Amino acid sequence: MTNVRETTDGNLGKQLTLRYANLDGIKSKTEEVKAWTEKGSVDIGAFVETMADDTVTDGLIADLQKYSVYRKDRAGGTVAVIAREELHMLRVDEYEVEGLELLWLKVVG
Repeated sequence: MTNVRETTDGNLGKQLTLRYANLDGIKSKTEEVKAWTEKGSVDIGAFVETMADDTVTDGLIADLQKYSVYRKDRAGGTVAVIAREELHMLRVDEYEVEGLELLWLKVVG
């Protein structure tokens, strides 16, 4: 079985594949991002400088049948995280600061 390891405390843990990219505009990179997700080569993807606004749907960022999309849009930047549906992520708003490109998430399952 790949990507599975036994931890020292006896619990079975899954290794996660994380990817990061400075997209410098999601609209011109949607095919590259979708190629990542279609190959199943990423569990969690973190993107900065997506330049996304309300005209960019979550479906342009990831396959919504496989991934949840978390984003913090703002003029001149924007950050986004995609995570496989089965990871069960929670957004942790109390750590976020207004005006900063900062997005906090916790994997809960």
